[in-house]
Amino acid sequence: MDGGAPVTTGRPAFARSGGLVEWTAASARWLLRTTRLDGAAETVARGALSRAQAASLWPATAAIGCCAVQSLSVMGPRWDPERLGAVFSGAPEGCDVLLVDGPLTRRSRAELPSLLERMGEPRWVMAIGSCAVGGGVFRGGYAVLGGVDREVPVDVYVPGCPPTAEAVLLGLVKLGELVRRRAGPYIVVPSGEGGVL
Repeated sequence: MDGGAPVTTGRPAFARSGGLVEWTAASARWLLRTTRLDGAAETVARGALSRAQAASLWPATAAIGCCAVQSLSVMGPRWDPERLGAVFSGAPEGCDVLLVDGPLTRRSRAELPSLLERMGEPRWVMAIGSCAVGGGVFRGGYAVLGGVDREVPVDVYVPGCPPTAEAVLLGLVKLGELVRRRAGPYIVVPSGEGGVL
């Protein structure tokens, strides 16, 4: 046996990482440059992409406040978010939903946009709990600046102090409905390259 030969497992080396996202985007751009779709085919393609995206939301948590315990309890077997297609991950690079719980403080003000930049496109933000929605009971304190929507755009608000696990799951369902309603475009092609999606 050769001691320097790499061991292969039969699985792809990038499982939902940035490399996979960039490879998929490059392949889609090439496909769109070489293929022209008419109006009906474009509508069908957008609908298929939006349904696939809505059925596989991958959230990452930005655990800033005490609601993080409730958000983390959703990941357990009792609530089973995988039945909705939501697979929680600790790294934001492979995720497309950012769950923000806790107030916007002076310290988190600089960290949230950089955390959002590490995520691939398309990406959505959910504000979980009254602190993330509007500052909560800490609003008016010296370090609390208010809700998260002052710094990053928020798509779904989940109120409560703390919000129940059912409310967090309902927020994920509502986000899936929002993704289906918007229906693309999910593949951004520079104007010089052509393409219709």
